[in-house]
Amino acid sequence: MTNSTSPVFLAEQRSWSYWFADGLPQLLIGISAILFGFYFVYSGSPSASRTASLLAIVGFGIYLLLTVRAAQILEWLKARITYPRTGYAASPYFASKDSLACSPPLNLTPNAPASAEIKRARETRNRRLSLTYLLLGATSLAIWFVNISWICTLTALVMAIILWLGTRTDKSISFLVVLGFPVVGFYVDTLKVAPHFRVGYFILGVGFLFLLEGLISLLLYLRRNPVVQA
Repeated sequence: MTNSTSPVFLAEQRSWSYWFADGLPQLLIGISAILFGFYFVYSGSPSASRTASLLAIVGFGIYLLLTVRAAQILEWLKARITYPRTGYAASPYFASKDSLACSPPLNLTPNAPASAEIKRARETRNRRLSLTYLLLGATSLAIWFVNISWICTLTALVMAIILWLGTRTDKSISFLVVLGFPVVGFYVDTLKVAPHFRVGYFILGVGFLFLLEGLISLLLYLRRNPVVQA
């Protein structure tokens, strides 16, 4: 079990927080969700124009590209925005298992215990986040399959609680997003649309929440950390 007061654990937590401080991961999540939500709404709409359907397909292609190349895109953005201001830090989010491995058993280095502790901390976080995402996905099925009044609001409220419980330790999700989930659910309920479109509009709304959080975080980060002129 990881000691939450350990200097190594606290340093790893700071590394994780640093990765989200500039708002770039949230921006990427928001843009990806908006593109997917747009595709979800217009790809299945019989009343959608040919232009809207084509844009939905193009948007889905961009969404797939962003999903597959997320690590490279984030590194490219951070190399131009974040690292010149506050220095480089290896991503704790996309860290490979090999990068966390200790030295060979017969040639242990003084850093091996620290590496092992970092590995345990990340494995614990990954298990918690995986469970959180699984619960969020299972809960969101109610938006499609349950047809009762205010189902989107109720589902979004439960999802907000799950999201808060699953990420409060890492503080990677702000209260803007957590509190915004029920607002998005309420808005989708007022649209009175079919289940397929409820899902699409909900994804769109969540995407805009992450986009807004990312923009606010990025603007605050740029204000606090101007580029140092040589």
